[in-house]
Amino acid sequence: MTNPVDVMTRLFTETSRVRRVYGVGSATDSARYRLTLARLLAVPVERVAGRVVGEHGDAAVVCASTTRVASRPTTVPLAAVHEELSARPRRINAGLGRTRCGPAGAVLAALTHTLGLVDGTLELSAVNPSGSCLGTPLQFTAGVPTVAMPDLSGREQALLAAADQKTRTAYQLIAHHAEGADAS
Repeated sequence: MTNPVDVMTRLFTETSRVRRVYGVGSATDSARYRLTLARLLAVPVERVAGRVVGEHGDAAVVCASTTRVASRPTTVPLAAVHEELSARPRRINAGLGRTRCGPAGAVLAALTHTLGLVDGTLELSAVNPSGSCLGTPLQFTAGVPTVAMPDLSGREQALLAAADQKTRTAYQLIAHHAEGADAS
């Protein structure tokens, strides 16, 4: 569990050759998004259904076009959401200097889903056949994941493509670590 989570997930996957490695960055981003939107719209968080995909952090893609409140489409105040989500790391560092339980909760959710103890959808990063490693909604049924990407708007698709390029470029800067593991 470290940042940049998507890049490190790919590095660990390729270095360890473990078959199923998941990063939880987008799961924590999605939880923070739902909490933020609930507060901004003054509704209970349980009524908010929304996802964040892509890179954990700066290039996270808020799926505003498919967000629902009380099962209805809603207008997402994206500027306010992005402002709050980008300010959160600074608030965490200024306060405790670390997160309390968000990443641990995301890891626990990932474990219960991947072990087949709970069915449902989580936004996790995993290396796909094209070499991309971005937070993607995965529907787990009896521990088996299926990609469940929502229909993204054109803008959201462009942001996701930019996040993919950003993480691929960052990975290339550290890929020699994975290559060095092959020699040992």
